[in-house]
Amino acid sequence: MSSGSLYRDFIYPPFSVFDARSGWWQTRKRAWLDLGIDSGKGRADDLLGGFAKAMRSFNDSKGTTGPVGDWASKSVFDPVLAELCYAWFSPKGGTILDPFAGGSVRGIVAALMDRHYVGIDLRAEQVEENEQQAAAICTGRRPRWITGDAVKLYSHFRGTADFIFTCPPYGDLERYSDDPNDLSNMSYDVFVGSLRAAIKQAARRLAPNRFAAIIVGDFRDRSGIYRGFCKDTIEAFEDAGLHFYNDAVLVTAGGSLPMRVRGSFESSRKLGKGHQNVLVFVKGDPVEARKELGNVEPCHAIRK
Repeated sequence: MSSGSLYRDFIYPPFSVFDARSGWWQTRKRAWLDLGIDSGKGRADDLLGGFAKAMRSFNDSKGTTGPVGDWASKSVFDPVLAELCYAWFSPKGGTILDPFAGGSVRGIVAALMDRHYVGIDLRAEQVEENEQQAAAICTGRRPRWITGDAVKLYSHFRGTADFIFTCPPYGDLERYSDDPNDLSNMSYDVFVGSLRAAIKQAARRLAPNRFAAIIVGDFRDRSGIYRGFCKDTIEAFEDAGLHFYNDAVLVTAGGSLPMRVRGSFESSRKLGKGHQNVLVFVKGDPVEARKELGNVEPCHAIRK
């Protein structure tokens, strides 16, 4: 079977490595963004503290305009990854539950792919911005965002979900607000405990024989040691009654990584991190879950 037939039948080859640097991926991502999606809106301009300012100062000193921009100021979810996860693991017309909604991407992609989307986010200003974007882009079905705390999901969403899809904060790597309930303001132990509570609440609302996917990445403590965030996330889902089913790596565009890696590698042999983990779980029987999905269909709202 040729790779061309895999693209035709599954949108993208269903391997365990997603290459977001490839020409195909970047072209499709531009097609999504051309719809007007801007997931960075509604968030602070400098989530990574002084790093963005330092990188811009570096560029100014060199008379360059290097790739700092959005990467250094805020992380933005990839719409192509959302499209693939919805097409592969959720039924058309089903309900997507996103306990850590953040920006607009996952909701708008879900609506344009004929899925019901319910996203929970702690920040009212983020929810407002997401709704404005959806109103401008989605002519039919609209995503739904709720201002609330994912740890108290039971008070915000009492329905049944057909797919859990989310991307939680990476501990305190990015600070999203001053709210003490914001996971990005918590110590790691408290953060993981809150994440486990949110995952357990979401799992209870997932229908039997359905999938869940979460995008995570390990990150270091202040002494440079990896915390084991992926392991903790897997254990949280397993404790909530789901089975660990797929593990994929999303290879991300380098951005400012080549400029940042030299100092850290020379001083302490830290490798520059250029990937995230896509962890997929199943509640119940994966064969039965597959029967509910139907055929893989791409989003028809974007240019080919």
